[in-house]
Amino acid sequence: MAHAICCGTCSWPIPPEAWNREDVVRCPGCRQKVEVVAFPAIERTRAGPLPEALAADTEASCFYHAESRAVVPCDQCGRFLCGLCDLEIDGRHLCPVCFQSGLVSNQLEVAETSRPMWDSIALATATLPVLLFWPAIIGAPTALYFVVRRWNAPLSILPRTRIRFYLAALFALAEIAGIVFLVWAIVRLPGRTRAS
Repeated sequence: MAHAICCGTCSWPIPPEAWNREDVVRCPGCRQKVEVVAFPAIERTRAGPLPEALAADTEASCFYHAESRAVVPCDQCGRFLCGLCDLEIDGRHLCPVCFQSGLVSNQLEVAETSRPMWDSIALATATLPVLLFWPAIIGAPTALYFVVRRWNAPLSILPRTRIRFYLAALFALAEIAGIVFLVWAIVRLPGRTRAS
């Protein structure tokens, strides 16, 4: 067993069959009640290959690990990389430094670290201007534009529902109906008072 989880009282290893159980088990060493909650990844083996050691002095070594054999150069800076340092992104091989600088300068399209939440923007555009009349004239159509234009856009890096889009459309349509009614009332009422 590569990873051992030990009892907090006596440091006796808790067997894997006692992990993630509904009922509390007893430690085989001290008989104290223990509850072990472990992520499933603890049982997985290493995903990537380990770097190979240099066999001769004439071989190219990794820029970051002088004792490891280089397997590929970085496509950005040309540094030699071992299997541990090689980051293959969309068919390109990058070293950790070039990968980090690509993230900072937004040159890596594949590594998405943030995303505009158009559903929240649409909802805010529909609800915030309702406090004042004139911003609602611009905010409601803008919110409808965001709802229609960004409906199929990825919502967030984390899973979300489209409820904010529904609410934004509902509020925006209600604001537009209210503005139309208010304009109609303003235009209609002075005509009725003159006629009577």
